[in-house]
This record gives sequence, C-alpha cells and structure tokens, in this order.
Amino acid sequence: MDFITEALRQNPHWETTKVEFPRLSGPLVERQAYGELEASWRTKFITVLRGLRRTGKSVLARQLMKTVAERDPKKVAWFEFDRAMNATPEDLDSLIRFFQGRGAKTVILDEVAFVSHWQDILKRHYDRSDLKFVVTGSSAIELDQRTSESLAGRFQTIRVSPFTLKEKLAQKGKPFTGSALDEANRAEDFFLEAEEYIKSGGLPEIATAQQEARAGYINGTLLGPLFYKDLPAVFPEANPDMLSKTLEVLSGTVASTYQLQPIAEALGCSHPTAGTNVALLEKALLVRTAVNFTPSKAKQRRTAKKIVFADNGILTALRPDAGLGVLAENAALNVLGANYFWRSPLAEVDIVLPSAKVAAEVKYQEHITSSDERNLRYYLERRKGWRGCLVTKKDIDLSADIPRIPLWKILLQPELIAKP
Repeated sequence: MDFITEALRQNPHWETTKVEFPRLSGPLVERQAYGELEASWRTKFITVLRGLRRTGKSVLARQLMKTVAERDPKKVAWFEFDRAMNATPEDLDSLIRFFQGRGAKTVILDEVAFVSHWQDILKRHYDRSDLKFVVTGSSAIELDQRTSESLAGRFQTIRVSPFTLKEKLAQKGKPFTGSALDEANRAEDFFLEAEEYIKSGGLPEIATAQQEARAGYINGTLLGPLFYKDLPAVFPEANPDMLSKTLEVLSGTVASTYQLQPIAEALGCSHPTAGTNVALLEKALLVRTAVNFTPSKAKQRRTAKKIVFADNGILTALRPDAGLGVLAENAALNVLGANYFWRSPLAEVDIVLPSAKVAAEVKYQEHITSSDERNLRYYLERRKGWRGCLVTKKDIDLSADIPRIPLWKILLQPELIAKP
C-alpha cells in the first residue's frame, strides 16, 4: 500500500482548511473527556485515548484535530489505520517523517494498535523531536499492556466512557443547562429520559436505537470483534467462546454478589480459569469489580464481590429481562465511579464512597418507607462522620437526615450525592 498517498487522501484539511466527521451519528457533542484531551494536548506527553470499542474515541480525536486546524491546518496530521492495511513499523516511521516534513506539530494516529511495535516508533520520535502524538485504539488491552511497558513516563491516558445521560441529552438536541429553572420545568422529561438511558446505555452510535437493534449492534460490532480478534491477538490463550459465556453468566449476577466457584461451575471450568476469564473481561473494560469495604485488604479479596457492567446497553443486550432495580444500581455505581459496597451478616449497603464518607442505597421503586433506610442506618450508626443517601425513582427530600435523591438527578449531577 502507498501510505503517503493514503495520508494525503486522509488529510484534505491541508487544502480545504475544514475537518469533516464522516462517521458522526447525530450532532457533535462537547464531551466531558474533551476538556481532558485538550489539556493533555498542551503537554509533551503522548496522549492515549483508552476505552471500549464504539465509545467515540475517533470523534474526540477529530474534535481536537478541528481545534488545531482552525489555527493552522498544516500543523495537524491524521492517519487512520485498519487491519487490512497490514502496516509495518517501517510504514509508521515513514508516515511520521512525512508529516514532520510537511510541518505538522500534532500527529493523530487512529487505531494505531493495528501496527505492531508502534510504541517503539513513537518512543524514538518522542525522544528526538517536539512532535505531539495523540493515539487511539479499539484494543484497549493492547494499548494498556504494551504502552505501560514501552512508553513509561512518556504518556498520559484519558478514559473514554460511553455517553453520560447529560451527553446523551445533548446528542438528542435536548441539552441540560444545569439551571434550577430548567430542572424544575423538565423534571418529568428528565425522569423519562433517565429511565430510557438505564435500559439503553450510552454507546454513541446507538443512543436512540430500539432494543433489538442495540443488541445486534453490541454483539456484532463490539463483543464479537473484541472476543474473536482483539483479545486473542494480545492473549493467545484466550478462549473467545468461554469469554463470551463468562460475560453472559456475570450479567446474571449484577446487583448481587458473586463468588468464583459458582461461576466456574456454571462454565464447566476450574476456579483459576474462571478467575482468569473475569480478569480478561476487566482488562477489556467490559466490566469491573466492586469489593466489600472493609479495613482488611485480605478480607476484600476473600469475600464476595460485585460485577459492574461498563454500560447498561451491554448488560441489557445479554440480559434483556433485567429489572429496572438491577439496571438502576448498575447505572448508579457507574456514574458515581463507586468501587465499594458493604456487606455484613446483618446488613448490606449498595454503594460506599470512602473519599466523600457517603453510603448510598438504591431503591428504584414507586414508594419509599422508613424500612428502606434500615441498612443505611445500621451502617451509619457504626461510622462517625459518615452520611447516607437513598437513590430513588422519584421520591425527593433533600432536607432529611438521610436525603432522598432521584436517580435522574444523580445521573445528571453526580456531585449532588457527595455534597454535605
């Protein structure tokens, strides 16, 4: 392949001064991660956009390209790789030299993980020039593992997650302004949008698709390539069918705790193999593990854990019958970035946020009673200085000693739960 000719084709902004977004679905959304990307661009470090397939990494990179091109289109260069190009490290080296010779100062390499040993090439140019590199790749595993080894001390990682509810509203042309008046006037609409969001998730390209179409897209465009191409390329011992089955089994444990032994029995494999499969799914950024909040790290490793799916759309694609309570808890754990719950023989609390000293229970139901506060009160009585919160469906009481905050408000303003 003639990579220089392809580079000229992929950079029409050098002549037109305009940056296009060929695969953009809906309006261009100013995402929270873009602020991080622009700040990172101002540093020397190689910026790595990391995240699941189809979360909008390429669109974010093109947004940065547009920002730079508006100042001077010659200063930014773009190249998107794909597997069929069979690009070699020598091809990548030649491309970078070509871009540098044309006066580019920012080089954006989309899907760079399709080039073997790309880290070594970027490391050499990083050390010998003032070029700024921004790279993306659908194989987050490959980016993580090899980048941390080869580019130690030379890169910054920005996590690109699925759309938040706020970003999804912006995509639909119904932005949330954050004002009290906007919230009061549109409370019912926000509730309905949040309920749809916890069912459909936040993958940008299918934000408004129906359930059947979403499931087909997720299985065919995200999970299939991840299990059968990305993971085996980095971990040759990975069994795609077993990983797929592991994820399906884990989907049935969401909002409850799990132990590896029953997972292994359901898979028909050994305990260590089940643990390896779960770890690979975490490396692939499909799920993460929340642990019991105890002073003992050893006890955290021993006791039951919770699986949190990275996106509710993936969860409902595997488990279409998941109840709203299950989906609400998974969404709350994600938007709050919670890594802990709490469980004792007498009580359990869904979410624990140690840095804010807040414990929360998700009660996504029509009516809330004092009995729904029982576990929280049990926990708070034993921890001085902590506060509690009930995450509800619609009930709201911000002045109570245990405030009740609807999930839709937390999805739009997660900082509410940490406010004193």
